[in-house]
Amino acid sequence: RFGRRVDGLSGRRRRVRQPVILAASAMSIDRLRSVLVADLSPSGAMLHGRDLPKEGSEVLVAVGSQDSFAMIVWSNDDACGIEFEEPLPEHRLARLHHEGNWASVTGATA
Repeated sequence: RFGRRVDGLSGRRRRVRQPVILAASAMSIDRLRSVLVADLSPSGAMLHGRDLPKEGSEVLVAVGSQDSFAMIVWSNDDACGIEFEEPLPEHRLARLHHEGNWASVTGATA
């Protein structure tokens, strides 16, 4: 499953991603990058940052004390989409959404 499309040929996601704002790190084989998680679902997320890895790269995404392996499924100048190797359990997803929604109270935007 890792590295395979889960959205079929239509290019549409199976799950809706919820907007969040979370500071994170994306670690690839060649370097560590600071990123913002802009949206999140059990199966993936959108990251914003500079000099992001190319499509097909594997990364370890760390948000606070939580981390997950993921594959870059698309990438452009300032953003990329990732697919988690294993879907996030509901309790981890709920905690990240809570933390990400709290950031929006402060007026922060991605």
